[in-house]
Amino acid sequence: MLRHLFLGGSVTIAVLALIVSQWTSPSAPRIETIRQGRNNTVLFLTNTEHGLSNVFLATAYTLLERHTEVEVHYASFPSMTRRLERISRRAQQKSRSARRVIYHELPDLSFLNAMVGIGMELTAVVHPPGRTGINTVIQNMPLLTSPWSGEDHMTLFQKATDIIDQVDPSLVVLDVFMRPAIDATRNSSRLHAFISPLTPMETFPLYQPYGGWLWKYPVMGSGIPYPVPWTKLLENLYINVRYFYAMLRMAHYTAVQKYLYSKGLTHPVNFFNLRNADVPWFTQALPGASTPVDVIPQNVTLTGPMILSLTSAEEQAPVLTKWLARAPTVLINLGSLFMWTEGHAMTMAQVIADTLAKNSHYQVLWKFNKAPYDAEGTTYGDEFMTPLRPFLKNGRLRIESWLDVQPVSLLETGYVVASVHHGGAGCYSEALGTGVPQIVLPQWLDHYTFAQLAQDIGVGVWGCSDASPFWTTECLRNAFSAVLSGESGDSIRNKAKRFGDMARSDPGEQVAAREIAKLAASGYGS
Repeated sequence: MLRHLFLGGSVTIAVLALIVSQWTSPSAPRIETIRQGRNNTVLFLTNTEHGLSNVFLATAYTLLERHTEVEVHYASFPSMTRRLERISRRAQQKSRSARRVIYHELPDLSFLNAMVGIGMELTAVVHPPGRTGINTVIQNMPLLTSPWSGEDHMTLFQKATDIIDQVDPSLVVLDVFMRPAIDATRNSSRLHAFISPLTPMETFPLYQPYGGWLWKYPVMGSGIPYPVPWTKLLENLYINVRYFYAMLRMAHYTAVQKYLYSKGLTHPVNFFNLRNADVPWFTQALPGASTPVDVIPQNVTLTGPMILSLTSAEEQAPVLTKWLARAPTVLINLGSLFMWTEGHAMTMAQVIADTLAKNSHYQVLWKFNKAPYDAEGTTYGDEFMTPLRPFLKNGRLRIESWLDVQPVSLLETGYVVASVHHGGAGCYSEALGTGVPQIVLPQWLDHYTFAQLAQDIGVGVWGCSDASPFWTTECLRNAFSAVLSGESGDSIRNKAKRFGDMARSDPGEQVAAREIAKLAASGYGS
């Protein structure tokens, strides 16, 4: 095994030394002279995908409602229009002095469209944790870093530059996965800040002393607990070597970088130079509910969960909310991109049936979208529904293909006793911030980090950790039982409630908006 892990001791030492020497202190180019913009003017430049953008919308909404002196501009792709309209309308309902978001549309070259454009299918990112899944991770990670072609990158760069010049903001708020906008902001010498849904461990492993990212902190996508146990040390080292070597050789982005250099961009952003010590960074980590790190870089603010909650569930979906109020409810929602294969559906259906049969006081809301086809190009029928039919008939189970309500508003009702989700940073933080126990069924990358984290801090369980990203009836049934019953369930509920109370004492979106409003006041007079 050692031979396969390290390909020889001398080669390993050389590779590790190279990595440590080059990336222990990564830093972005410093802007020597900041161009001052208009006082109290903020421009958000973000992607549209919910998992990436919700923290920005939550912050923008809070600025509109609570910091009415700030003029909020938002640049994104066309699908963001309706969501921005909703937050503007709601802010004005809450505060008479609230303004509307001023929207600036980017060309329809969204992150997701760019991924599809380079032939990347969403199902291709699914992988098991640890060493078994590293080949998939290193194949996809460079593409996920920045999927745009050189030409599309420059198109977005030019449009973002034009918007920055037009708005003349005192602060630009950036999405770490919006590389063209980062380049445009730096090239324009503008004061800027980042908001990230991830925690410091996923974002700043290379800042930890003594090469701790190699031996102490689990690498993203590994599912290894913190601190890395001795039995997993070799695996963590191996994954890190493979992971960062892949970042060096990412052919897609290397070609993009060459194109950008040819167009005059001297310091285009890459995987290692996102941040320097002068740039404020907001992360929705909550003390005690994220993996502790030895060093949190200067200007990094831990906000706690940043939750976008505009209206109550009762206002959005009164019929569904009335049903929720009938009994403690398990919410199963693995995200808008997850499509249920026959294997996943059959296993979950049986476990739902077993859980409802055993616990007569519970009910289940299942957001379900059937995968249109499998690897062989075929689909499946409704036989998997057989054990569920009695519970559909007596009303203890609802299956919905779409929820016409913000999922977080369902958690806020107090009727949800467990959130079954895929482990995205947003889902983890929404459950954490509302004090709801979690059953995490991870599929890729940071999902495994949050699944392990939920288990480590005691607010939930990683369902079927030995089988992920697939499940068996036995291990999934055990995960439901651990959260919903017995002493383990009591402990999880108590800890989830404690963290929820802590998060609500000073909500993360309010922390971020407060600090961003201060930064935005640094421009010249209007």
